[in-house]
Amino acid sequence: MKLNGQENINVLEAIKRVEHPAIATTLLDLGMVRDITVTPDGKAALTLALPLPNIPDNIQDFLIKSLKSAALAAGGNLSTVKLALMDEEERQNFLAKEKLHWRG
Repeated sequence: MKLNGQENINVLEAIKRVEHPAIATTLLDLGMVRDITVTPDGKAALTLALPLPNIPDNIQDFLIKSLKSAALAAGGNLSTVKLALMDEEERQNFLAKEKLHWRG
């Protein structure tokens, strides 16, 4: 994680606290959020890593909207979200945490 300017620590912390809607843990802990950067003017960028290639668009959109809302509430702007696919090790870690923290 790269942070340019101490004043934007709130934006970074807000992004790090966003929870998955169905799994009682953060997207960061699930390995879904990586490569976070925040510029001095509060613009944030990150990569959202998906565990499977067939995640429905509405789920992807919800996750991105949640991250953007968190950044906005902290006084920043999530201006760039890149999508990536988890590798097998990341996926297995995600699935283990999903099983442990499932809200169902």
